[in-house]
Amino acid sequence: MPAGSAELLSMLMPLAAVIAVLLGRQQQRLTDVEREALDLRRAAADMEAMLEHAPAGIALLDRDLRYVRVNRVLAEMNGLPADEHIGKSIHDIVPDVAAAAEAPFRQVLKTGQPILGVTFEGTTAAQPTVRRVWRENVHPRFDDDGTLLGVTVTAVEITEQRRLATALQDSQRREQRRTSELDALMRAAPAALFVASDRECRRVKTNAAAERLLRLRRGEHPLPANPGERRFTVYAGATPLAFDQLPLLRAAATGEEIRDVALTVRFPDDERLNVVVNALPLRDETGEVVGAVAGFVEAPAASLALGG
Repeated sequence: MPAGSAELLSMLMPLAAVIAVLLGRQQQRLTDVEREALDLRRAAADMEAMLEHAPAGIALLDRDLRYVRVNRVLAEMNGLPADEHIGKSIHDIVPDVAAAAEAPFRQVLKTGQPILGVTFEGTTAAQPTVRRVWRENVHPRFDDDGTLLGVTVTAVEITEQRRLATALQDSQRREQRRTSELDALMRAAPAALFVASDRECRRVKTNAAAERLLRLRRGEHPLPANPGERRFTVYAGATPLAFDQLPLLRAAATGEEIRDVALTVRFPDDERLNVVVNALPLRDETGEVVGAVAGFVEAPAASLALGG
């Protein structure tokens, strides 16, 4: 090899080494970029799957409240294909709801703070004749530099929950009204009345007439806790009735209707009260006995006979 060529080769060798290092670094950077791109594609695919399979409706809106992206659930709520949302405003897609939604959405855009649990009512193209209810969370969307891009809205339909809650409230109001009516009736009735809300007659409500005639304190249970500790004895003719043969207990235990039975109540001081009793079972909506109601009025003493 000529001397000139050898000298040139000696000069080029270090340059080649530098180029080889630079090429190696460039190749590593390309590998890293490809790996990052793959990671980004995987993350995007995961995000796409999460968006499409989320149980809630999800929408991305820009600062003009135009749709950037919606998932399948929200598209079905609105009654339009997802791609028909893109670029359109909420007034274009859900005009019946947009008027109420715009104020909280713009508040999030103004403050950069989320609003949670806001409720909207209205109709959409999915069911234009049905008024529906949604609960929504609204969050601001920022890019990596902190620039506000728009809002993210998640929506869950709560129409059925609202209907059930309203029905429950209506039922409670009806029960309260019936309870009030029953209380008024029992207070006004001149006859002695008893209402047992269980078949064992552990819970018995009495009215003022029953308390007065049976010498009970206000709110006192008319039946003793122990059958052997009676405040009075009840007779059918000259025969004392066993505890479980008292009309209220019989009606509750057996479902039997007891009408116009003449009985005598005898107190410890031997004072006697002659009565005519009716007792009827109370049944639930299935016909099952759940208690009983009984009432009595005083009867002429001459019509009854009591031994002893």
